[in-house]
Amino acid sequence: MYAVILAGGKGTRFWPYSREERPKQFLEILGDESMLRVTYNRLTDFIDQDRIFLLTVADQLPLVQEELPELRRDRIFAEPVGRNTAPSLAVAAELVKKAGGDSPFLCCPSDHLIKDEASFRELVTAAFQAASESDVMITFGVRPTRPATGYGYIEAGGEVRVCDGHKFYQVMKFHEKPGREKAETYCSNPEFYWNSGIFMWRPSVFLSAWAKFLDEGIGPLSRIAGSLGGSEEQSTIESEYPSMPEISVDYGILEKAGNVIVAPAEFGWDDVGSWDALFDILPVDQRGNVSDGDVELIDSSGNLFYNRNGLTAAVGVSDTIVVVDDGIVLVCKRGQSQRVRELLESMRSKGIDKVL
Repeated sequence: MYAVILAGGKGTRFWPYSREERPKQFLEILGDESMLRVTYNRLTDFIDQDRIFLLTVADQLPLVQEELPELRRDRIFAEPVGRNTAPSLAVAAELVKKAGGDSPFLCCPSDHLIKDEASFRELVTAAFQAASESDVMITFGVRPTRPATGYGYIEAGGEVRVCDGHKFYQVMKFHEKPGREKAETYCSNPEFYWNSGIFMWRPSVFLSAWAKFLDEGIGPLSRIAGSLGGSEEQSTIESEYPSMPEISVDYGILEKAGNVIVAPAEFGWDDVGSWDALFDILPVDQRGNVSDGDVELIDSSGNLFYNRNGLTAAVGVSDTIVVVDDGIVLVCKRGQSQRVRELLESMRSKGIDKVL
């Protein structure tokens, strides 16, 4: 088995703790190790490190090498320009094909929480068997525990196979991030799952879908694939990759393909995608407050205080998020932290760039 880690995100919704010079995946948000290190260690528990590839962007390459010095440089693909997940995964498929033929590979983000790692390994092993035996693209779906509006959803159909006791279902439709009312409907429907962004497929299956649905990328990808391992690799990537289609794997391939199946996942997953998500993960006190750092509170409940290097004091505050880092304070109502991205766009338009 091979694995590919996606580690090129900007982590904007975790501002101000996550910044452009050190995004979320390189931060110690949930403990004393970065989320990237935790992800890498999780995979090397059952996959040889030489069979692990990592996808990032050029300006984050030094951070990756600092965080994972043991990862070989030829196992890292750094996009010269950002083109979203579909083209980077297409290059990953070519890298895996060159290294291991048509062996299935796991694709997983670098910054997700997985509490039950034994169950994760068990399901990945079952998905590996399913991907080895049939021409399918597998997505891992998580049973909703709340009507989350920040996740995409997967609508499952009938059962298509069973591997090692794990059932796999046909994907009928992908649904975009819903509003609150629709999210409540999805959450109550047993055929709906959160889209975890974790996948498994063989290189040949993915590359066939790439050629079918993103044929404008066939030429650039072919030229990049032909250069891999040679003296012209880097120059070819720099000249050809900007011509690749800029689109996510969900929009570009998975929502169009008819051979996508879903594996229901029960391993304590969360994408830790916003401060609101963090509130649902960390322990709460008797008044329903979540804190990382020292706090002194009077008549305050339902808050998140994230101030690792100082004291936060509050009186009569409820359902509020307060984040303090390096002289910057973010304050927002709980349930509104997805809009931090809007805040950053506003600051950028006003030339307030140095704090981003």
